[in-house]
Amino acid sequence: MLRKRATSIGTVGLLATVWLALPVGGQTAAPREDAKAQSKPKIGQRKGESDEKYSKRRELIVRRAKKDDDGLFTAQVQPFIVRTDISPEFTADTALYMEMLHREFGLAYQKMGLPPGPPKEWIEVIIYADRETYLKTGGGAGSGGYFAQAFPFFQDRPQSWKAQHYRLAMFTDGEKEFARYDKSTLKHEAAHMELQMRLGYLVDCPRWWNEGQAACFEFWDFDKSVDENLKLIPTRGRYAPVVRRLWDTDKFRPFSYVWDIDAASWHADMTSEQGALNYCQAWSLAAFMLNEGRAGRKAFNTIFELSKRVGADRKVSGAGKKTLAWQSKFPKPAQEEMEAQWMEWIRTHLPKDGRNADEREGLINLGYDPDAEGLVRLTKERYAEVKKPKDDSAKVSGKGSERRKKSGKPKSTEPDDGSAGGPQDF
Repeated sequence: MLRKRATSIGTVGLLATVWLALPVGGQTAAPREDAKAQSKPKIGQRKGESDEKYSKRRELIVRRAKKDDDGLFTAQVQPFIVRTDISPEFTADTALYMEMLHREFGLAYQKMGLPPGPPKEWIEVIIYADRETYLKTGGGAGSGGYFAQAFPFFQDRPQSWKAQHYRLAMFTDGEKEFARYDKSTLKHEAAHMELQMRLGYLVDCPRWWNEGQAACFEFWDFDKSVDENLKLIPTRGRYAPVVRRLWDTDKFRPFSYVWDIDAASWHADMTSEQGALNYCQAWSLAAFMLNEGRAGRKAFNTIFELSKRVGADRKVSGAGKKTLAWQSKFPKPAQEEMEAQWMEWIRTHLPKDGRNADEREGLINLGYDPDAEGLVRLTKERYAEVKKPKDDSAKVSGKGSERRKKSGKPKSTEPDDGSAGGPQDF
């Protein structure tokens, strides 16, 4: 049985570290499949694997996905233990998808100069059909999913359980067909997982960097190469249109705010609009590093190596002195240079007069009026007027089968009251 799970964001001590996802919605309906689409690889199909071998492998996983004592269908595909309360088929497809994601994301991190994760470390992935069950079994109120580093002494798993350290959990909001399940939150949380496994168990890192890089993976297209996906980062997703309207305004926080924000401040900001804006600015800074080329990737790798060695920068005395390692690697002149490069990247890739294919959809998803000048929060009444996409914004950049259909059931972004719109869960 699942019992109470202790969690903490940014707390030093014997607690788990949890990253809560911004639920991702607003996806377009599943595209109509034609002959060309049908010839594409199936969910998690390996390169060079015949359809016959793939079908047999999937059928075997489906047969082995039996209910456990908690009533969850369980399937193992190294390094994942996948558990769902939906069906053996959904469980098997999730396992195959995670295997593919682990492989493809690994290539992306390798491109950034990061080492592979530990080969024998198992990860538990739990997907529930509804929010209520997710909340009852440890999910945080207001979260769309989480990645946690869990200690064995939580005692919600036996000592023989393989996945003692890492756990992902989320819910499908009622969707029980894997092909139609919106996987953006899954990809976001999996990016936290992949990065953490490379950093090491319980190793801390800058909050903006971790959340920003995970946001870049939300719209990853598995039908495209790593280079193609990195190139497309500023052209798709829900953060780009907000940053386009955000920069050069008084709502745009300076580089020092993003760079220095700690877990407690990040969490406190989540009670206001600033929480969503933090994600947007963190996305843009990480996107600059992932998209820019040699200079950006060098900065990304330096932050990784420094985090792995000394952890995140933090106050180490009552006088507020920072760790010398971070001061040495990123002195004020280096930070100013990075800020200049970051702002130049924003001006170049997110010009004020630009527009992505999913621009309107992204603004609505994060609660902003797509027809207003600047960033104007949606009211409930205004949301009802704009929630139906216009014809010219129905296309989403970076589309493709992604070895599965796009979600046809977007999560609602309708506000609960008459004020701020956008995702109410963070």
